[in-house]
Amino acid sequence: MENVNTLSQASSGFARSTGDTSDTTDVEGDFETFLTLLTAQLRNQDPLKPVESTAFVAQLASFSAVEQQVKSNENLESILEALANGATGGLAQWIGKEVRNAGTAPYENVPLDVQTFVHRDADAARLVVYNENGTIVATQSIDPAEENANWSGILDNGQRAQSGEQFSFKVESLSSGEVILETSGFVFSKVDEVRLIQGQTVLQFADGSKMFADEVTSMREAE
Repeated sequence: MENVNTLSQASSGFARSTGDTSDTTDVEGDFETFLTLLTAQLRNQDPLKPVESTAFVAQLASFSAVEQQVKSNENLESILEALANGATGGLAQWIGKEVRNAGTAPYENVPLDVQTFVHRDADAARLVVYNENGTIVATQSIDPAEENANWSGILDNGQRAQSGEQFSFKVESLSSGEVILETSGFVFSKVDEVRLIQGQTVLQFADGSKMFADEVTSMREAE
């Protein structure tokens, strides 16, 4: 007949096994042994001298602890497998790359390339340039049929922008002189940080703007 002492000794073995999360197989084996002993105890106990309720509760607590440990080990193995398979390694490949996004780009004494989206009904278009404070500092007409525009760095006051200044862009689609659509101008910005959020890769840029990696349409090595 199985007794509480035998089962308690088995439980002690479980505690030692669960201390090492690197060996889930051992824990699962002890877990099966625990179930076998508990079942045997319930089946063979003396009806006139049943196991005390406090001892039975303690055994159930051990049962629950071992079950949770097995699940924790399984989750840990899944995480380690993901790391081994390069789930985060792919994230590092984005760092330092320049990606088209609707954020800001630094002026470095060379024209800035801006990807533009103009309404198909527009007969004219305008590129609007904003400084870091969100103030309009330059405007220029662009060809509505073109998908890219170059901003020379010349401000509306006739001066040239200072090297290193950050600028963002808007594209105004015009029809008969009226704005019918305003969209963001897309520039190349360097990726500073990459995060994995709910299974999706999120890129973050120096100005704090973010975008999903699966939205990227153009990327290049940093100049």
